[in-house]
Amino acid sequence: MPSYSHLSTWEREQLAALKAAGASGNSMARALGRSPATISRELRRNRLPCGGYSPRQADGAYLERRRRDAILESDRRLRQFVTDRLAEGWSPEQIAGWLKRNTEPKLRTLVTETIYAFIYRAAQQPEKLWRYLVRRRTRRRPLRARPSRDTIKNRRSIHDRPASAADRNEVGHWEADLIICKHTRPVLVLHERKTRITLATRMSGKTAAETISSMMAIFRRVDPSLRGSVTFDNDTTFARHGLLTDLFGMSTWFCDAYASWQKGGIENANGRLRRWLPRWLDIDAIDEADLQDAIITLNTTPRKCLGFITPFQALLKELGKDVQIRFS
Repeated sequence: MPSYSHLSTWEREQLAALKAAGASGNSMARALGRSPATISRELRRNRLPCGGYSPRQADGAYLERRRRDAILESDRRLRQFVTDRLAEGWSPEQIAGWLKRNTEPKLRTLVTETIYAFIYRAAQQPEKLWRYLVRRRTRRRPLRARPSRDTIKNRRSIHDRPASAADRNEVGHWEADLIICKHTRPVLVLHERKTRITLATRMSGKTAAETISSMMAIFRRVDPSLRGSVTFDNDTTFARHGLLTDLFGMSTWFCDAYASWQKGGIENANGRLRRWLPRWLDIDAIDEADLQDAIITLNTTPRKCLGFITPFQALLKELGKDVQIRFS
């Protein structure tokens, strides 16, 4: 009997489209190759108050359900043992080695990395457990020698990007990035290379699934002629980029490592947005309307590179028609 797998972001996007078209539960199940019970459960579990279904909301709810406490947060006795030994001057390595010898038979074993991760976990920051470490660093240095377990599949280099996108001769080519504010809650920013139009939305997390869901929600609202390509950096947040190709036919390109200047347009836009979104800002303290007001201001301010017209005027001039685009 085949094992069950949760609905993917792509399947949720397809489900939303089929539901909006008025398809029945059985026909939606056949189209997605799923059981009717799976479709029914998905729609019931993630039903919006208005009765609709949002793939972005469903993805977020799924990720929230999957969150689990760390081992040291769920096991009270083990947590107390670790914090007591830290207070006595033991290092995480000494604690892990002691437990590994089964000297404490009623406690499970841990590896050193688990203890370090617990010390620097956001939920433990008020406890300031780092003060018990030898070097007492408030923030953990990255483990540079440890290779990342995440990879970006089907990554195409920016050097293969066609001239029409590279030299800003054609509208519809975007750059994407994240702005991080207090508590590391990100804001997704999209910047159109030729007209300098900038779009943004808040996210509750930084997973690849939520990032691509937010991005698709934005691109679904823009004119199809504006869906040409997107250029990213190498953050694994953008690992699900292939869905843009599958759903909208958009090409995706990736900068060289540590070469943010290769997407200078969005770096400039981020710098301008920092006027309203400084690093110390608690993003939960502002609502979506405040963010979109900042975006509208950015898009309706004259730019020297555009001959002192606004990005929005440049976009209207480029398409020569009423543009199907919304800021939220």
